[in-house]
Amino acid sequence: YVGQIATWTAPIRRPGTVDPVAYAALPRPTPLDEPVWRKLASMNVLPSERAAESTLLRRAHLDLIGRLPTPEEARAFLSDPDPAKREKLVAALLDRSEYADFQANKWADLLRPNPYRVGIKATLSLDTFLREVFRENLPYDEFVRRLLTANGSTWRDGATTLFRDRRGPDEIVTIVSQLFMGVRLECAKCHQHPFEVYGQEDFYSLAAFFGRVAYRGTGLSPPISGGEETVTVGDTGEVRHPLSGAVLEPRPLFGAAMAIPPGEDPRAALVDWLTAPDNPFLHRAAVNRIWGDLFGIGIVDPVDDFRATNPPTNPALLDALVAEFRAGGTDQKKLLATILRSAVWDRSSLPGPTNAADTRNFSRHYRQRLRAEVLADAIDDVTGVPTSYAGLPEGSRAVHLWTDRKSTRLNSSHEWISRMPSSA
Repeated sequence: YVGQIATWTAPIRRPGTVDPVAYAALPRPTPLDEPVWRKLASMNVLPSERAAESTLLRRAHLDLIGRLPTPEEARAFLSDPDPAKREKLVAALLDRSEYADFQANKWADLLRPNPYRVGIKATLSLDTFLREVFRENLPYDEFVRRLLTANGSTWRDGATTLFRDRRGPDEIVTIVSQLFMGVRLECAKCHQHPFEVYGQEDFYSLAAFFGRVAYRGTGLSPPISGGEETVTVGDTGEVRHPLSGAVLEPRPLFGAAMAIPPGEDPRAALVDWLTAPDNPFLHRAAVNRIWGDLFGIGIVDPVDDFRATNPPTNPALLDALVAEFRAGGTDQKKLLATILRSAVWDRSSLPGPTNAADTRNFSRHYRQRLRAEVLADAIDDVTGVPTSYAGLPEGSRAVHLWTDRKSTRLNSSHEWISRMPSSA
């Protein structure tokens, strides 16, 4: 009302009753379980039963490394009497090389530029950077810092490709706010955001953190941009309000303007603000995206649309995830291990008598489609017929592909069948 927004939510309980003893008996191996069970109790809904061990084995492989377990791995796991075998499985999967490739592949989809706009070599450089991030298990805060403060050659410093693709402060801030803050600011570029309190001054003040980004070398020359470019930070550079023409100082959302001295990188000040312990954006957006990857739907959904008019379905669960993430030093492997140890993650996808209609409260595991690369690799594994990818070494898998404009011919279904061994 008159520029102010408030939200109010109320659960609509399922008719009937559920014995409180049933909720008390639910397992709580992690701090993430209690907020979910408490929400379900308020909705008069019971979660599904625990999934079969064979299902959990397959789910863990697909969630962490993006490939199916082999028959030998399945037999070994199912015959193992160790009660801690699931924790050991998760630890082993997180230590495998496929983890880095799978996670980097996801981020490449989020950040990937058109290779014929920025150049094939710059695109490969970005992909190499992402795979190194996950091989090193770089803390999320450090990953964000390296990416958003990147300087150097687009051929050797892969993170700089972000700034080669997004040229102006107004272009850069839209992807930064959406990926790392979970806030879709693009509407505020031209007018007051229709569903939030953000306006043009907020948009361009945040964009001003990128006002000093400068370039040397060969710029873009689509359809083939083959040259090398160096991303630097200059002593000057400003962002003006598009209507008033006023020069705007860098200012974070809901924060005070920052005076950045000449010679200092304004982007570093932005990252300092983002990674501060009390920042309301970065870690909430990160854990929500991770949770959404695993469960098929975020606590805030879409995962990159945090706003007052799109509240989380379970604020206590989101807070618990953020607390775990920060306590673990923003180590994504630690957070994944905690989630996969939870009783919420191991629920069956089959509904019970009370939760067939639930699609938002995580009372069961929601089925989701496999990623394209995962599906292609799964077909190779099941049929025993590997695909050969142009430009990659023999034995490479779909998850190793680093550009979506690949000169690779995927076989049609009848070709798959004709190539299958007779015993398949």
